Amino acid sequence: MRPCLFLMILSIASNSLYAYSGFSVCNHGNETLSSVMCDGPSVLKQTQITGDMNIAGTLQADGISVTSMKVIGETRIANATVRGSVNVVGDLSASHVVFSKGIAIQSNNILLNHTTVDGLVIVTSPDKTPYVQIQCGSDVKGSVMFDGKAGVVQITGDSILRGKVVNGSTEFVKRDCSE
Repeated sequence: MRPCLFLMILSIASNSLYAYSGFSVCNHGNETLSSVMCDGPSVLKQTQITGDMNIAGTLQADGISVTSMKVIGETRIANATVRGSVNVVGDLSASHVVFSKGIAIQSNNILLNHTTVDGLVIVTSPDKTPYVQIQCGSDVKGSVMFDGKAGVVQITGDSILRGKVVNGSTEFVKRDCSE
């Protein structure tokens, strides 16, 4: 009786797993990968990705290096280097990140904290007024362009926006940058 019960439970479990095979949680630690593709929440810590990263789900990344990234979901990235293009659909929070090229983002909220962007920041937001916060020693070497709704760039006195704000306005703000 016990072997039959075990086989029946195993059969039900395997059918359940098969039903959800398209959704996964990606967790990667201290490793080097050629690429990352994930349909679900993703956590990357101290991960080196020699190719592209494509995530359909939230992303929390700390201490990563990646060639390019495409994320559909809220993105929190820290202590990282992105050498190529960045496309995000969802809010972006970046702290101590170097984006070697520009950022294309569809969101209402972008936070760049102690971050460098060596290119344009293109923001699309069809519904609400988008906000780009450039703070705490961040350096955006290109322009911030709002496509769709006009947006607002909030910048602290210790940060630099080397380009222009296109289809938006600039506000100078104070923030506590002590960490």
